[in-house]
Amino acid sequence: MKQKGLTDNIKWLAKALNDYCSECLILFCAMFLVRIVETIALSATGYHAELIGNNLIGFTVDLANIGWIVGLLFFIYLVINKFSQKAAIYTIRTFFAAYLCISIILMCYFVTTHIPLDGIITAYSPRELFVTIKANSPYNIPIIILIIIISILYIIIPRKPFRVPKWAQITIFVMFIVSVFFPGLKKGKVGPDKKYYVIENKTRYLYESLKNKETVIQFTDSELKEKSEKFASYFPEYEFVDYHYPFLHKEETPDVISNYIEKGESKPNIVIIIVEGLCNYISGQNSTIASATPFLDSLSEHSLVWENCLSTSERTFGALPSILGALPFGENGFMSYRRNVPTFNTIATILHANGYKNTFFYGGWYGFDNMDIFAENNFMEMYYDKTEYESAEQRNEWGLLDEYMLLHSLEDIKTSDTTPRLDIYLTLTTHDPFKYPNQDEYIKKYNALPQKGKSISKPKENASFLYADDCLRKFFCEYKKCKTFDNTIFIITGDHKFNTKDKSNLIDNYHVPLIIWAPMLRENHSFPAVVTHRSITPSLLAHLKHTYGINTPENVAWLNSGLDTSNNFGANTFAPHFNDGRSLAGLTYGNKFITEEKTYTLDFSDGKLTLKPLNDNPYYEFPELYQALENYIMNNDALLK
Repeated sequence: MKQKGLTDNIKWLAKALNDYCSECLILFCAMFLVRIVETIALSATGYHAELIGNNLIGFTVDLANIGWIVGLLFFIYLVINKFSQKAAIYTIRTFFAAYLCISIILMCYFVTTHIPLDGIITAYSPRELFVTIKANSPYNIPIIILIIIISILYIIIPRKPFRVPKWAQITIFVMFIVSVFFPGLKKGKVGPDKKYYVIENKTRYLYESLKNKETVIQFTDSELKEKSEKFASYFPEYEFVDYHYPFLHKEETPDVISNYIEKGESKPNIVIIIVEGLCNYISGQNSTIASATPFLDSLSEHSLVWENCLSTSERTFGALPSILGALPFGENGFMSYRRNVPTFNTIATILHANGYKNTFFYGGWYGFDNMDIFAENNFMEMYYDKTEYESAEQRNEWGLLDEYMLLHSLEDIKTSDTTPRLDIYLTLTTHDPFKYPNQDEYIKKYNALPQKGKSISKPKENASFLYADDCLRKFFCEYKKCKTFDNTIFIITGDHKFNTKDKSNLIDNYHVPLIIWAPMLRENHSFPAVVTHRSITPSLLAHLKHTYGINTPENVAWLNSGLDTSNNFGANTFAPHFNDGRSLAGLTYGNKFITEEKTYTLDFSDGKLTLKPLNDNPYYEFPELYQALENYIMNNDALLK
């Protein structure tokens, strides 16, 4: 009887192993099919990185990453199989289907963005994710639904387990053993980023990113003192106030704007226009491709222009905090902390205390990236995220078109009293899905422009900037009718590069225009010095303080000396730069660009800002030190006293 029982158990185990291996092989085939689809789709989008060979390598990486999951699930399968073979099969199919579903969605994301999805997903609420997915393409939601349906069918479609050869079963077992010791791929160790992104298992990439997200950092008093003093040593030009507030220092930003702008009879209005995706790639005389902003190009000839301005992030979330207050990012960006932010100052809070009216004009949903809370914290009135605009004809998936938003804002400005104003604009039409009026006409106009650099690959996207440029031209024409026009300073910049898929030149993803124009301008001037979004507020406030007597704080936390008006190329600025995954990509520090792996020198040759790597990396500790203190500041209300 014992011998018979042992034989039965062996037969049961052999059958269970065979059935499980047959399910594994189906999963592996499905994963290989996903790689084939990825290869074809990437090729269609113009992503060139030896796709066939790298995706074949990537498939082996997929198997190495899933091996331990397969091994772990086998023991769960055996336990359930003891009670019900059918339940065991469907349990395993459910796990496999879920993994396959996630893999397909991550593959679709990568094909669309050319960047694997990472920890950025934690920065968005469910509504923000839905808005983003729906706005980028009307097909995204149906595609996700289709993927879920396919996954359900994967589970429920009847199929009989087939006989798996012993060698295949042994191979799957060995794969499980090997995968336990597989360390994973390291970025920078397998070649250029484009190659790495193709080869890497997208689920593993997301998992590692989530696992490595920054945690709340606490220091003892002695540790904080040591780190603060070490950090201060990088900035000998500042007089730091208190090591408990690591960034806080005496405000000594020079007033350089007064050299170029006449003093008005009263406090000037300030208008800051942040154009979605506006960058040097497609705007200005040094644009990479044909400039699609003829109005801004013409305005630049009569303005103060900084040829080498850098944004601080590859997404919009960094623009408002950086431009208005040079605020720290923390883990996922300053605005992601909602109301749980440290005490802070921006140009908006300071001008509000000096009697200014603050407004924020944006045509989309103000809750995105918590812009509504940020606006409230900055005493800004908000427009257009209201019921009366929900059915407006002049909309796309993101919200009101630029022309509608810009021109209707003047209704409030024209009817306002003489109270000085700070008006912040954030446009959105030059964003996926790039829907705007008279598309064919704008595309024809763009195609007719003298081309340079790269060939036209996305005429609809490129031509959207002709539309945005037209909107700005109409806005300025109408603004001239406002009684406050003659005493208004306009600042125009972009939030980031509109297409960050090309990672060949890291600094290029942050290269944006910066234009300051005013009717009171004494002379136009173009400056080659490197500045950043964080340079804007210190210089504006220095001008308003010295010229109009506006009260400004004695101590500030922005680590920036303001706009550089020297006539020679150089850099005397500081700014962190976040990538589109909301991770620190590098620091601009003087004329250096510092990452954890390398230090580069900023170079401006032939009208193009580039990075030249140094042989050594003397600042390798700086990014980690900055992030640690920034995290501490955000979680301990340690920005201002």
